[in-house]
Amino acid sequence: MSIQVSDITVRFGGVTALKDASLTLEKGHILSIVGPNGSGKSTMFNAITGMVRPTAGTVSVDGKRIDALPAHRRIGLGLARTFQTPRFDPKVTVAEAVMCGFYPVHKASICGSMFRTPFASSEEAKFRQRCEEILDDLRLSEFHQLQMSELPMGRVRLVEVARAVANEPSYILLDEPAAGLARDEQRMLAHEVRRLADRGVGVLLVEHNFNLIRELAEHVVVLKEGVVLLEGKPADIAKDPAFIDMYLGRAGQ
Repeated sequence: MSIQVSDITVRFGGVTALKDASLTLEKGHILSIVGPNGSGKSTMFNAITGMVRPTAGTVSVDGKRIDALPAHRRIGLGLARTFQTPRFDPKVTVAEAVMCGFYPVHKASICGSMFRTPFASSEEAKFRQRCEEILDDLRLSEFHQLQMSELPMGRVRLVEVARAVANEPSYILLDEPAAGLARDEQRMLAHEVRRLADRGVGVLLVEHNFNLIRELAEHVVVLKEGVVLLEGKPADIAKDPAFIDMYLGRAGQ
């Protein structure tokens, strides 16, 4: 059971953002994509989740090709993601933002929700309890009634992770989730990512903090100008001269 990206190419006009790029993310594993700005990391996320259509190649989830499916159908197959720039209505509360994450998995009808049938009420109560658990896991409980506009960007990113977790995904794609987080928040995020993988969720992680990647990821794919430059275990990648030169600069040697 895996996400399989095979030889995908994505072009925007005359610009090739990805070229013949491949990766495999298995359930219960943590895979990281690294590379400089403009290397194609977010484009890879967008190709997997349906935000862009590959020019060539295929994307499959658990053996089912999805590269022609719209984004909402892919969510129904168990995909969830965060964005490099979090997207929220600034007026909603933290709790309301996370509750939105349950929409893809709710079963009550619109009429049932409007008239608060026993099933709809029971489902809502279950979601509210789960929302509280997720907020507690990410140390956001004390902020649950604050509006999103009142939070610093680091905590906004954590709320976006919480919303993605609420979707009960089989695979979660995290685009720079640790950006702007304090060190203790990074440790807490790392703990939650590990817990997701331990529960069988496949985690695809884009992150500039390579120390966090070393701590979490089992496999790393390095992109440069849309092409897979290297892949392997984090410890091996960190010692590769091509990675050191590209990612850390010669001063890191």
